[in-house]
Amino acid sequence: MTIKPELAAYVRTLVRGDNEANERIEAQLDGEGWDGFPRFLAALFFLAVDRRFGEDATSAEVIRFVADLRAGLADDAPAIDAQDAEALIKANIDPDADYDIEPSSIGKIQAAVTYKVLTDEQLTDEELDSFLTEATEIASRS
Repeated sequence: MTIKPELAAYVRTLVRGDNEANERIEAQLDGEGWDGFPRFLAALFFLAVDRRFGEDATSAEVIRFVADLRAGLADDAPAIDAQDAEALIKANIDPDADYDIEPSSIGKIQAAVTYKVLTDEQLTDEELDSFLTEATEIASRS
């Protein structure tokens, strides 16, 4: 599956806080369709969790991260269940970990976690481009 370059551009505008460009790209994607976005978001989440936690994260580290994430959400942001977020992150760290989360919550968690990791790290433009390129490559694999 080919991932539209606009998806990476959209995420870039979110991370950089470029509201004008974000609205323009969002309108374009609304018109053309968001095909591939769930796969791309899953790849972003995978890379973001790996970047933030690696393979050796403790439960306490995940719990603190999720608490910080939830505390930093805007009042109008979708609610994120702490246990669901922790379970999804832990499942990304340990493929043997299991979770039972409503499908409608998974994307919200993935987006919030990815945004927090990418904004907390204050990536350079080159680092962000590399991250988005890697996510695009992962999401494009069949």
